[in-house]
Amino acid sequence: MTAPRTVTVPTSDRGPVTIPEPHWCSGIGHDVRNLRVEIAHQSAPLDITVNTARGPERLLELLYWQDPFPPVTSPHGSNVYVVAHLLDGDHYGYDVAGLDGLVTDLLEAAASVRLVARRLRIEYALGGGQ
Repeated sequence: MTAPRTVTVPTSDRGPVTIPEPHWCSGIGHDVRNLRVEIAHQSAPLDITVNTARGPERLLELLYWQDPFPPVTSPHGSNVYVVAHLLDGDHYGYDVAGLDGLVTDLLEAAASVRLVARRLRIEYALGGGQ
């Protein structure tokens, strides 16, 4: 068995802090932090894209995230969660149940898009789509 990876992050409030690093961590959250509470593990992003007339466009970006020393107000504590970056630039954290809810929302949205596509097909069949 291999020893877990560790990383040492310099902080302005606690000096060098050595922590275990998850296998999925990209190291990006280690580079820009000054306070121990700001240290974060984040994965490489997974882009959810849609095809457009100009090619693929990013609809949503997902990444794993963990705050090893979270503030007391953190809803996730030190647990791993998923951050979803939306088109408007905002981002939200999801635990397992929340991520299942996001999947449900996306499936419902996809069903709405499918309904609109079927209605558009009818419009074209009736000659109104030209």
